[in-house]
Amino acid sequence: MLTVPTIALTALFVVVVFLLPRQWLLVPFVAATCFLPSDQRLIIFDLDFTCLRILIVAGIVRLTAKREAIVINWNTFDKLIFVWAIVSAIIYCIQWADLRAAIYKSGRLFDIFGLYWLFRQTIRSWDDVAFAVKIFAICALLMVPLVLMEKATGTNPFRVLGRVGTAYREGKYRCQAAFPHSIIFGAFWATLVPLFLAAKIAGKNSGLYLTAIISSVVMVWASASSTPYGALGAGLVLFALFPVRHYGRIIAYSAIAGLAALHMVMKAPVWHLLARIDLVGGSTGWHRFNLIDQAIRHFGEWALLGTRSTAHWGYHLFDVTNEYCFQAVEGGLVSLILFAAILVAAVQALGWYSRAGLNREERWLAWGSCISLLVHCVAFISVAYFGQIHMLEYLVLSVAGLACGVRHPDKMLATDRLYR
Repeated sequence: MLTVPTIALTALFVVVVFLLPRQWLLVPFVAATCFLPSDQRLIIFDLDFTCLRILIVAGIVRLTAKREAIVINWNTFDKLIFVWAIVSAIIYCIQWADLRAAIYKSGRLFDIFGLYWLFRQTIRSWDDVAFAVKIFAICALLMVPLVLMEKATGTNPFRVLGRVGTAYREGKYRCQAAFPHSIIFGAFWATLVPLFLAAKIAGKNSGLYLTAIISSVVMVWASASSTPYGALGAGLVLFALFPVRHYGRIIAYSAIAGLAALHMVMKAPVWHLLARIDLVGGSTGWHRFNLIDQAIRHFGEWALLGTRSTAHWGYHLFDVTNEYCFQAVEGGLVSLILFAAILVAAVQALGWYSRAGLNREERWLAWGSCISLLVHCVAFISVAYFGQIHMLEYLVLSVAGLACGVRHPDKMLATDRLYR
């Protein structure tokens, strides 16, 4: 059920969708993602319409009615996303073979196709990317006082909009604001820090982005969760590799080789390192390790069509807190491979454009988007995404789609020579 304040805000955002210029269409989507709880939904004949889904419908109607939609030349990366979504849905429906599974996957397909299509329609240039980052920065400034209030009192200011609270563990309040969980909340802002850093370095509105960076770090701290802490730290380290980004492939292969070497010399498997991570106290790193370990041991169970349950794998393993394992459980090995291929292709495209961009701002925004996606990849190790963070995930993937669709081979060669 929708609360009255949420109904009012959703109605306002729908009106705004129809009134704003096309270039500003992302504003209500970003605002709804940041400030409206994802548990609020309108249920029609067993079909769940969250606030974000209602906005997707409004956005599609608006672009179609006003004839603002353009014909998109779908590139290979775009098609890969569509194939992954459809194949995963088909495998899941075969696995469960009931109407509820079909309804669930229909909703997921609507989210993926709807958001991705809207973002590809809205983000047509790197100026649009810069504008999207600015909206998130403004939302960070507006949200941080509310989060500090939640941290100080243990009372979630967003409770009037939905069923969100504040967890308490090891003597700390784990803030979540309008998000469904503190880990999702912290990961959301951790993945935005590289984009804010890139926008600040690019030189426009540096004061705004510096404040947004500080606000995001504060909100990651307020989440009191190891996953956002680790993701933020990894993002800062990776962002600092900008001067050597031309050697990204070598760096990636070296990291893989290093992990393989560790695996051979360690008594436990290399993924046992997750069990030793506890950045805030009370972390469940061992659960993450055990989930990966049991997924490998039960490979034959899920490889073909996924599996209906992982509860029998071990203690509390019904809770699949790993996006890669989640893809495997729901869609089997094919779904996992397609998902990994999307991430690799997106990182390659954005990394390429960070060298080949037509100007300094484009190169930095591409690099910020690349690192933001890599931060998502790090967070995926410890959490399976749910709630409104998917909006940010698909937004970054749409930026990768933009990079894949704009190729400047001559410019790339020139910048490669310049920076080498």
